[in-house]
Amino acid sequence: MITLIARDAPSIAHAPLEETGVNITKLERLIAVYEAGSFRKAARISGVSQPALTWSVRQLEESLNIALFVRGPRGIKPTEACERLIVRARLIVNEQARLVAEVEDANRRQFIDLGIHPVLASHNFAQALSELRRSDPDVVLQVIDGYSAPLQEMLRQGRLDVAFCAPASEELETGEFEFEPLLRQRYSIVGHRDHPVFAQEPQASPGHHDWAQVAVPNVLYGQDDAADLIGLLTAHGLAPERAFVRTSSMHLIRSLVKDGGLLAMLPDDLVREDLAVGSLRAIEASRIEAPPLGLLTVAGSYRNRALRRLMSLFRQQFRDFAAKA
Repeated sequence: MITLIARDAPSIAHAPLEETGVNITKLERLIAVYEAGSFRKAARISGVSQPALTWSVRQLEESLNIALFVRGPRGIKPTEACERLIVRARLIVNEQARLVAEVEDANRRQFIDLGIHPVLASHNFAQALSELRRSDPDVVLQVIDGYSAPLQEMLRQGRLDVAFCAPASEELETGEFEFEPLLRQRYSIVGHRDHPVFAQEPQASPGHHDWAQVAVPNVLYGQDDAADLIGLLTAHGLAPERAFVRTSSMHLIRSLVKDGGLLAMLPDDLVREDLAVGSLRAIEASRIEAPPLGLLTVAGSYRNRALRRLMSLFRQQFRDFAAKA
């Protein structure tokens, strides 16, 4: 609470502004008259009528029980009480202006909490964020990478505004979430070009090979919907008990495959360049298509301008990418 102190009026020395009839507008008009040296000039500069300025100063004088200006044939002259009041008035008005500016700045800065599946942290993702930075420089973006089930739960808890991932199909049926598919990923078992498994092609005999498992929370051993995937891996020698490394980082697994001699099932897009130059090879018979990836939001959730812009950039970047692929 702002308190105005006037030495010439002890009865209101510690009274709050609203109790003395003093407000920011009256103080601003007092400052305008004081700096202009006349009511007429102050009215012209500030765009307020002269009667309004006169009324505001008179209200201040009556509320504070002090004279602020001495009126004479040559104009007005501030009293000693006015000189003291002006110092405080400027402090109050300036502080109020700073407060308003801070609130407006906070409103201009928009925050986005974004969840993204690790496989989508790519060139296209970086390009979308770069475009957002250019068009909306005041946006603060927090990015959390994770797999679909945890990201979907974070959406449900209100910790994310949008997730770029794959949804659980049964959740979509309840109407709790909205999903906009943007692309599909194909996965293959890949290894170093000199890995022994490729000497066994085209059947890729089901020997026992050490491999790196992508530890995805929503595709675990023992789940019915993972049976086909586990069967495919086992058929190519990647039995569950031979999973040498288990990690949620696909980029780490790519490195282990490329430099550590392991096999792994990875998205084709992640190893596209490695496959193109021949440093890695894929077992063709192992290729599968994963569920679509896209923009997942809570149904009916609020989307600020920056979030709408970011979602639009994702549509452009990844639909173009999918079309080229």
